[in-house]
Amino acid sequence: MHTRCPQCKEVHPLTAALLSHARGLVQCGDCGRTFSALSFLFDEWPSGEAHGPAKGPDTAPPVLIKTTAPQTPENNDEPESAGDTLTETGKSHKDMVWKLAIALLLVMTIANAAWTFRQPLLSIPVIQAWVSGLGEGSVETHGLLRDPDQFQLVSRDMHSHPTRSGILVLSLTFVNLAQRSQAYPELELTLLDAANQPVAKRRLKPENYLRPDSDVTAGLATDVYLPVLLELGDPGDRAVGFEIQFL
Repeated sequence: MHTRCPQCKEVHPLTAALLSHARGLVQCGDCGRTFSALSFLFDEWPSGEAHGPAKGPDTAPPVLIKTTAPQTPENNDEPESAGDTLTETGKSHKDMVWKLAIALLLVMTIANAAWTFRQPLLSIPVIQAWVSGLGEGSVETHGLLRDPDQFQLVSRDMHSHPTRSGILVLSLTFVNLAQRSQAYPELELTLLDAANQPVAKRRLKPENYLRPDSDVTAGLATDVYLPVLLELGDPGDRAVGFEIQFL
């Protein structure tokens, strides 16, 4: 059997063994074109063909060489690295996703550690200065933590003074839930009517609700309950309740 190069029209003899070994793909020994021999296969040597300079049977044909990598003849001009480029692109995208995931996990780990150990960290002067600049969880100059959210109201009561008319008596108890001593908070007291609408509001500094002999700079230690007793002018029957905010 024979095959003919579609480019230079050179005719080459073939054997079944060579065709099977090359998996049908051969390279023209004359022009170097790789093509599928099965697409241009002849049982006998083509003669009298007008399509190209086929050589006769007595002319020694160029040697047929098996290609090292399978190629589709129609796509012979395409870059051989196209598949590799797609593979590298997919690998690059996968690597980027992994890097982003690792970075996110690292940020979450740092944030979790910072929150867990926030109290010891706040004792470091550099961190104290930085947190103070943010305006949250600020630390006083004497080193006490100021975090109003760590105060909890435990009990409260309001009633008229038993011996003095026109005076309301407010009693409340709050505790410091922080893991270290805190500066005494300011109290924002709001008197409410039956519809929970504000009747009067007053802001009290520590020296306004602590006993006169109390050391304001000492702060409130952790897990310590502080009772407070306040006497205020009675705004009338409209005031039936109150609420406290720690500032």
